[in-house]
Amino acid sequence: MNIELTRNLKKYLDNSQQREKAVVIYDFERKKVKYSEKIQSHREIDKFGGEEMVRAYILAKLVNELGYKLENIEIEKKYHVGTPKTAKPRIDIIVKRDNGDVFLYMELKSPEEYGKDKEETIKNQLFSLASQEKGQGKKVKYLVLYSIETIEDTIKDECILIDYEKFASFDSWKETRSFANKLPKAYGEAQKEPYVKGGEKDLEKRIIPSQLNEVRKNLHNVLWGGGGTDDNDIFSSLVNIILAKIQDEGERESGEPYEFQTFSFKSDNSRERERERERERDENNEQLFERINNLYKRALKQRLNITDQKKLKKSFVVDENKFSLAKLKYAVSELERFSFFSWRKNSEGKDILGDFFEEIVRERFKQTKGQFFTHTNIVKFLLWGLQLDKLAIKKVNDKQQLPYLIDPAAGSGTFLIEYMKFITKNLKVKFKDKLSDAEDIKNKHSEWFPDNKENKWAKEFIYGIEINFNLGTATKVNMILHGDGSANIFVKDGLLPFSYYGKEEANLLKRHKQEKTYFNKEINGSFDVVVSNPPFSISLSNETKEHLKEEFIFGNKKNSENLFIERWYQLLKPNGRLGVVLPESVFDTAENKHIRLFIYKYFDIKAIISLPQLTFQPFTSTKTSLLFAQKKSKEKIQEWDKFWSKYSKEWSDLKTKCENLLMVYIHGKNKKQFSSIRELNPIKEKNILVRMLKDCIEEDDKKLSVGEFIKKYQKELVELNKYDNDTKDTFGFVNTWWVFSEVAKKVNYQMFLAEVENIGYKRTKRGEKTTSNELFRTNNQGEILLADEDGIMETALDHLRKLEWGNF
Repeated sequence: MNIELTRNLKKYLDNSQQREKAVVIYDFERKKVKYSEKIQSHREIDKFGGEEMVRAYILAKLVNELGYKLENIEIEKKYHVGTPKTAKPRIDIIVKRDNGDVFLYMELKSPEEYGKDKEETIKNQLFSLASQEKGQGKKVKYLVLYSIETIEDTIKDECILIDYEKFASFDSWKETRSFANKLPKAYGEAQKEPYVKGGEKDLEKRIIPSQLNEVRKNLHNVLWGGGGTDDNDIFSSLVNIILAKIQDEGERESGEPYEFQTFSFKSDNSRERERERERERDENNEQLFERINNLYKRALKQRLNITDQKKLKKSFVVDENKFSLAKLKYAVSELERFSFFSWRKNSEGKDILGDFFEEIVRERFKQTKGQFFTHTNIVKFLLWGLQLDKLAIKKVNDKQQLPYLIDPAAGSGTFLIEYMKFITKNLKVKFKDKLSDAEDIKNKHSEWFPDNKENKWAKEFIYGIEINFNLGTATKVNMILHGDGSANIFVKDGLLPFSYYGKEEANLLKRHKQEKTYFNKEINGSFDVVVSNPPFSISLSNETKEHLKEEFIFGNKKNSENLFIERWYQLLKPNGRLGVVLPESVFDTAENKHIRLFIYKYFDIKAIISLPQLTFQPFTSTKTSLLFAQKKSKEKIQEWDKFWSKYSKEWSDLKTKCENLLMVYIHGKNKKQFSSIRELNPIKEKNILVRMLKDCIEEDDKKLSVGEFIKKYQKELVELNKYDNDTKDTFGFVNTWWVFSEVAKKVNYQMFLAEVENIGYKRTKRGEKTTSNELFRTNNQGEILLADEDGIMETALDHLRKLEWGNF
């Protein structure tokens, strides 16, 4: 039994000043309750559980505060519906008029059950049973779904009142979903009391996870129910609606009614107002749409940085052709009472509003090829494997900064949200003792992690870009609901020139400069970390295509994942860290040779983790790998260029000599015709051939004559003498395999390679189940265990945590 509710209910009943009490006995310890004999009861009440506590409260309130007579109240009335064997349904409370007609027809729910299956309760309990009263010749005024909530030391009503005289069936009511939320006094008119900032009826800031869970289910059942509309159209509409709500809360001043709510117009005693009330008591759907749509448009400008007037003019919170205004009204009525802007954690420290939204995103956005979400197991593995906790501690202690992180293909913001949680948890709590105790750093820590908004730091240090408007909006909303950090989320293509990303001075993303070691193309070079799962093999927009050749070395390739590899280099600072998901084809196909060479030249690879085929199923069967890498410094790239140039020249010289030797020994040409080999003796000729073939030759080949040797390896020599046409513009007219194998020996370093089969989950269209996990270990609370904490090394993460990363 809810202790707070029990205490408040006992206090309320103890203070009741009725002459004739509705509740005569209320023994919470023995769970006994007895109501006044003047109340007509159709069965003995022998249990005092959650729902009965609600009945005790409302019976006392009906008589004590609202002026209804005990003798006009009836409880547990039973109806004979269906076959004799069918269970006989009951209604919890009926409040009658003196003539026997029904004024309040009430179905009660415990606080925990109130939000569950509201639509079904209203339809199958209230409307269905009220028709029985109507069939008996009685009029019914209001259908009431009722519960209570306890806030601090007070109890408040939770109710929906439907005018049954106006809406005689559930189908007629659901077209408008008009309702009141305040019980009327002594047969008066029920009103919908508006939510007012700072007023007696303000938004709920203390939110129970189960409440939001039921809201999510209700939204799912109504908005997605019945089919006929694409999942993503409904998803985008709901995201827009939530964005409008956030905008409303953010701009509202004390004493002002919130705009994100449904209104009913109160009447006065004038005949003119009475006629207006009869004509239109409730705000119509078009009026609601206009108000919510204005909120949404203001949000686009202020929160999504969209200033294009043509685009704003064409933007609507919902498309009436795909999302009815009745559904808009329903969504508003379901969400209106919660405070989304006043983000709070529950007592267990969970981001309940953020989790609520993420469930909507993952459940209802229809994922397709090139556009699917990364499981949090993979994201957490990347963040811990990049050792971002250690990086953050070092940057705070050295420079009083946190790592700047960006995801240029952010999707719904999973990487950004998980990074936000990661930094806050580790630097605010887990590793706080590793930070310097200098006053400047203490002050920074207080500034970044204030108790009332502990993710405040994210506003400066997290960036994201997402081309899909619906997902970009969802990312923005997601960040806000997790405590903001949404200022640097850009709804654009992540491959556009940097000048396209705003003009604000504090905006790191708009910076750009030419870099000599990058073929004089522009880089940004502002970010410490890039984490991402880019779209694979998708078509690019025409706007993006226009700039590819000027922005990217391999702009003519137009392969999305490979272009993003270049973009990551452009974004990172020297020694910046990269943790990304890539299709395995990047690492093993001839088609992707150019981008592999790019990675080797511009990054130090720390690890490659091959993931199982099921990682992104059922959305795609593409086999993927995780790349952990560090951007090279200018000096390291110059060193690579020096070795590449050296061995390119050697290959060119060998190529000329080998081709000439083939002409002599295979085609019978006169050796004196070729200046490059004219003076060579057989030993030197053999050395040239061996050098070109390198590790291809066998031990017995040493006994072969030059002619025999050439005859045996003619095919291999011909292939090695060819330059790679698809890399010539970037890496020169060379055989890249030959040159790379030599350069790799000079810049050799260790990297961790692993293949994992079990990643902790398996998803199907039916849902997700937990499996064994080779990525990382967790404790009973689901927190990741680290080898440097307990010394045990079993998983891929334990090995990654041992890697050395260079400093900035």
